[in-house]
Amino acid sequence: MNPNYLHTITVYNRVRGQDNPSKKDTWTRMVLTDCFYKNVIGKIEDGKTVRMGNVYTARIPESEKYLPYHEFAKLTEEERTMYFTFNLGDIVVHGACQEKITGTSPNTAAEFLERMKPDAFKVTAFSDNTSHICAKHYRVGG
Repeated sequence: MNPNYLHTITVYNRVRGQDNPSKKDTWTRMVLTDCFYKNVIGKIEDGKTVRMGNVYTARIPESEKYLPYHEFAKLTEEERTMYFTFNLGDIVVHGACQEKITGTSPNTAAEFLERMKPDAFKVTAFSDNTSHICAKHYRVGG
């Protein structure tokens, strides 16, 4: 195991309303151990402006509990608690977190993310690096 993979993170997976029988966004939480987590202040460019802000990276070792989003979304809400996925818009929190995102105030995704910052980020980048020869992992950033 990579000696840098010593963090615990909590992944909040969003299943979009269009992919859900309930027709509303739902959130599932999974605590993952032995992960890499980094939060640094860096330069953020959006094509028009340049500013300083938090830049996040998390790497999660390959896992049998991982499913691609299209497979994860097909599961029942109960089945989803046994797996995780990564998709743009998901939320990653540094550490084990037991709070739930319900979609109603004060537990909307935006309110939750604001409460948890700077130890949380919205996923804006994902790569599946499990086809590598060694150090197979999933990488998320925000």
